[in-house]
Amino acid sequence: MSQQLRRQLGLFQLLCVSVSSIIGSAWLFAAMFASQLAGPAAIISWLISAGAAMLLALVYAELGAAFPVAGGLARFSYFSHGNLTGFLAGMACWLGYVAVAPIEVQAMVRYLSDFLPWLLQDEHTRTLSACGTAVSAGLLLLMSMINLLGVSWLGESNKLLTIWKLLIPVLIPITLLTVAFRPGNFTDFGGFLPGGWNGVFAAVSTGGTLFAMLGFRTAIEMAGEAKNPQRDIPLALIGSVFITSAVYILIQIAFIGALPGSSLAHGWSKLSSHVDTGPFVELAAAAGLFWLVKLILVDSVVSPGGCGMVFCGASARLSFAMARNGQLPQWFTILNRNGVPSRAILVNFLVGLIFFAPSQTWQSIVSFISSIQVMSLAFGPPALIALRRTAPHVARPFRLPAYRALCSLAFIAANIMIYWCGWQTNRVCFFILLVMGLLFVVLKKIRTPRESLDLSGLLWLAPYGLGIAVISLLGQFGGGWKWVPSGWDAALLAAGSLCILRIAEHAPTARLPEEISPQTS
Repeated sequence: MSQQLRRQLGLFQLLCVSVSSIIGSAWLFAAMFASQLAGPAAIISWLISAGAAMLLALVYAELGAAFPVAGGLARFSYFSHGNLTGFLAGMACWLGYVAVAPIEVQAMVRYLSDFLPWLLQDEHTRTLSACGTAVSAGLLLLMSMINLLGVSWLGESNKLLTIWKLLIPVLIPITLLTVAFRPGNFTDFGGFLPGGWNGVFAAVSTGGTLFAMLGFRTAIEMAGEAKNPQRDIPLALIGSVFITSAVYILIQIAFIGALPGSSLAHGWSKLSSHVDTGPFVELAAAAGLFWLVKLILVDSVVSPGGCGMVFCGASARLSFAMARNGQLPQWFTILNRNGVPSRAILVNFLVGLIFFAPSQTWQSIVSFISSIQVMSLAFGPPALIALRRTAPHVARPFRLPAYRALCSLAFIAANIMIYWCGWQTNRVCFFILLVMGLLFVVLKKIRTPRESLDLSGLLWLAPYGLGIAVISLLGQFGGGWKWVPSGWDAALLAAGSLCILRIAEHAPTARLPEEISPQTS
């Protein structure tokens, strides 16, 4: 079977891929969890997440246009810093991707459980029953099977889903703002910043605001199937962040304003005990908008379903790309008759079933995804800076202006976001990547002893990983020891990030595939 993906996606389809990936289960739950942590200041959390996403989107707009290959996030670091760095970037991205479809399924089941209580074993812990687990596995299988039909079919069907997913999350907050808006909610019950700035930062990492905005990246994974990637990838990335950040801020404002006083009587931190199961369903029902309740329930299936479907496809392209790099078995590059990496989709489905374990909740998975996905995105700025030096001949249809300054800001923002995810989450991500990196080195030495591992990448990777881990351990968030005072943590991260970028810039010769276009005159 051919191992060449088919270029069938246009600009609107790519834009829909990114928008659909951003607007998923987060619009159903992130407003509630962010409000619980930050109160009305959750609006600031969305602005921070949108700003960080835009900085990273600008970096990847240049990389995606210059190197329009499938599974780009696994391959950019391979091009710039070689085997080991590319493998770790790819694995971090894959771990974040493969967890998204299961979390979208969990959101669907959680909303539907109000009317189908047999889906849950315990309504307080929200754990799945045996039937609920079977239904969840069936939904994940359906998303995987749709991806097997081919990227053209996926792109066309996703266009319709994306239009729906934009209309409904805009209609619902506008309706709530019109019928049930209470301005006092923004100042009463502890003021605008009831959780302080730490609450704002926690809402970014564990409240779901950052998790939502990181979905822009899926268009990069589909670049190998884009008709005109040099033009369309930058437009899709930047456009999706602009559109969805406006929608999410509108949703957050409406959620805060529509809360009845009884839900806030015990403070923002107790909010989830009052609007836990289906936040917008309960708000619409409290306002007597029963037609809106039905609409929300329909969208509780459509929005997460569309998002999960896109990430099923994106994670498969990532496995395909890593196999093309020689970092996974060539078995993953086999395509079905529709030009889809079907074996990668099968493996990702089986791994995704792990996230239906009773110990997993929407928030716990969100925290893991946010941390591991930002870690993978943090590889972008070093790759761009290095490739500007080692591959100056490559055509760059979109050239990031003031690239050093913007790469520095994007790298600092990414590292601060990782830090905010907290030590308890980050230590799991660090441990997994460390173990996988060691296994990769050992297996490569056994199977292909003559192939270079490009261990020179450790010159920046080793101090980078160690530095982030130490600051996270000694810091203020998620089980950190609180030895580093607030303010100093951000200063240390910023200074360390700038030093790491200077080291990463001096990479060896770029590893570029034949399909990359040279600079045209």
